[in-house]
Amino acid sequence: MEFMYNYVKNICVFMLVITLILNIFPDRQYIKYIKLFAGLLLIISAITPIVNLGKQRINITDIINKYYSKEITMDSDISDSIREMQTKVYERVSEFNEQTTNKSEKNK
Repeated sequence: MEFMYNYVKNICVFMLVITLILNIFPDRQYIKYIKLFAGLLLIISAITPIVNLGKQRINITDIINKYYSKEITMDSDISDSIREMQTKVYERVSEFNEQTTNKSEKNK
């Protein structure tokens, strides 16, 4: 989003500067040349980001691999946590069962 904001801002500033130059320039016979030059610069400045996007190589497989490697590490972390919780629950249940069996044996 920041890229688009800067892109539009640069074009607007460029147009304001060209308008200012056209209004300040006293000789009217050169205005068509100034407009031609300004138009060419405007076209170049408008096309440059599009050309730069074409030069950028986006490798989809790298993006997918990065995502899945993060997913795998998250899954392994989660599964490790689940195993730890299961062992703790099993230990607590075992302790509780031992305590209840000991109490029932003592009561007999």
